[in-house]
Amino acid sequence: MSNKRSWSGALQTTLTIGSMAIILLPIFLCETPWPTAARDFLVQNGQNESGALNLVSAIYLGYRAFDTLGETIVLLVAVIGTMGLLSRVESLITPIDDEGNTIQSVSAFSLNNEKRRSHMLRTHLLEVVTGTIGPIVLLFGFYVMLYGHLSPGGGFQGGVIIASGIVFLALGNQQDRASALSKSSTLGGIETVSFLLLLLVAISGIFFGKGFLGNPLEESAYPVGYFILMNSIIGMKVGASIGAMCIVMMGGHT
Repeated sequence: MSNKRSWSGALQTTLTIGSMAIILLPIFLCETPWPTAARDFLVQNGQNESGALNLVSAIYLGYRAFDTLGETIVLLVAVIGTMGLLSRVESLITPIDDEGNTIQSVSAFSLNNEKRRSHMLRTHLLEVVTGTIGPIVLLFGFYVMLYGHLSPGGGFQGGVIIASGIVFLALGNQQDRASALSKSSTLGGIETVSFLLLLLVAISGIFFGKGFLGNPLEESAYPVGYFILMNSIIGMKVGASIGAMCIVMMGGHT
């Protein structure tokens, strides 16, 4: 049986690699030059029109802002669906340890005489390490989020790092009660407010004659302020969304 499974896996891998080669080979063999008009335009005008040294931020918050809005909506729907499914499963299945005790949420139980009710989710070493590096990761996430217009980073990248810091703080919590930042309800509220702020900023361009998702500060002395604001909002939204999903997956619903 194991031999059949290994042969089946090898066949699937071979077919996958072969299909990718067939699809991609004509692209590399084609003698038509790669289009460079859009690239050259962005290189020449991106910084002047947006004020952002990082052209990636200028693209996803300026020239392709509608794509960014769509991505945030997809993330919102994914969070709602994931949390709904997990809460449904949680109501049907209650985890129990080897001694017959109900396993509490990760953010709820704490060490008692150097022992836990369950060693499956956390250990004392993991608690100490994550509790120590959690604030550092959060600080780095905010740096990546706020300086995405100058260096590689931005709202999405910084938001993911912030979510990691939130998870570390939840794992490193030594109290019986969950901290405010590790509550899924708090993170859900931050995510909702961030999305509303994103829509508000997107609409603000209309009142300045720049259109929907237009930069209302484009003609000011500090046009890049719009990108900093958008990166901050998106970073908070992404961080809260992913952080909330992780907290729910770990069993924390408070």
